[in-house]
Amino acid sequence: MDQRKSYDVIVTGGGPSGVAAAVAAARNGCKTLLIERGSCLGGMATQALVPAFGPFTNAEVDLIGGIGREVLERMKKEGYESPFYDRKPDRIEGIDWHQIDSEVLKRVLDEMVLESRCDILFHTEVIETEKNGREVRAVCTFYKGKKEWIDTGYLIDCTGNADLAKMAGAGFDYGDEEGKVQAGTLCFRVAGIDVPKFMDYVRDTGEDGNLSKACERAVKNGDFPGGEVKVGGMALQADGVAGLNFGHSYNLSPLDPWKFSRSEIEARRKLPELAAFLRKYVPGMENCVLVAGGYGIGVRESRRLRGRYTLTGDDYFKRADFEDAIAYYSYPVDMHAAVPEEGAKMESNYQKWRYKNGECYGIPYRCLLPDNLDNLAVAGRAVSADRIMMASVRLMPPCFATGQAAGTACAIAVKERVNLREVDAGKLRNKLKEQGCYLK
Repeated sequence: MDQRKSYDVIVTGGGPSGVAAAVAAARNGCKTLLIERGSCLGGMATQALVPAFGPFTNAEVDLIGGIGREVLERMKKEGYESPFYDRKPDRIEGIDWHQIDSEVLKRVLDEMVLESRCDILFHTEVIETEKNGREVRAVCTFYKGKKEWIDTGYLIDCTGNADLAKMAGAGFDYGDEEGKVQAGTLCFRVAGIDVPKFMDYVRDTGEDGNLSKACERAVKNGDFPGGEVKVGGMALQADGVAGLNFGHSYNLSPLDPWKFSRSEIEARRKLPELAAFLRKYVPGMENCVLVAGGYGIGVRESRRLRGRYTLTGDDYFKRADFEDAIAYYSYPVDMHAAVPEEGAKMESNYQKWRYKNGECYGIPYRCLLPDNLDNLAVAGRAVSADRIMMASVRLMPPCFATGQAAGTACAIAVKERVNLREVDAGKLRNKLKEQGCYLK
């Protein structure tokens, strides 16, 4: 029998949280493996073509430092300097809502992970775990019909769906009381934009990243595609090229492969209609053509970990802080409707519950830890939070932050030979500060 490979830390999922977790663990001296089921790193930013990073700041303070800001700055060095910038009073130019060139980002993430000496496995799934009491001691990977068991000391679930945590027996919640989750979106890119003409339109009308004025005209004419009422957002990503977060997939079942497959077929069918809207209603886009749709629907909500602490809507409204806070964030509760009839209410709450500039809430270390496992952490969208708080903390910038915290916590645990519950939060916070993370 071949001897099993062994790692100090295994990270599953190569999105923003997974990259930050793996790089943090590896840079802090751990033998680390990052497992990603796709062909590249970046998650929704690269595979689902999400067009821009959400805010890194609260308009006054850079809340997301460390590895997340490093990714942004390295990407900006290679990327396109967009003339289209959302100049709202709660934005800092060059940091908040920065456009993503998915091809640049793929290379940047590859380089950062390899430079950290972390190993990468693409096209690979974890399908089973091996446990000893409250600890996961090994995972079984699956690649093209071949299974391989790999031993580990610690694990970080960055799958976005808490897949590994569920497999290992952690508790989780899903959706609302009726099992409904937020709509997803199949993002896409168009090319052939007359950028000077488009920018003249933006300056003359005050048009924004949601193309609100164009949407209003289309709605008034009864000509908005698929029953939609708004564009989620757009970003100029290269000269003549824009990425759009546009078009909802309602009644989504992201954990049911039969239903989810049908949703992806329907989402692709709608893309030509959405591109036709742009050609008809947005000056400068009269000749734009659809050049790419995301690898799959971008999922906003599925499982949420039941952790040692659960962030709640009450924490959001109180601007709660915690002694074991490992990150801070401030984005509004961005709850997308599960069904079209909920859309107006969700949009109203998004505006009504916004923070003032300079405000933020804390994310405690405890919400990364399952209450029944000692050597596994969860980072990214699936941390322990209720639906209200999850609708804020799910964005990519705080995913970088929770991932870096989880990776750093594992490194401390490896060095001190303790489980993740026993990691001193004060030591973790100090280590994160040393790595450039913002903490009060």
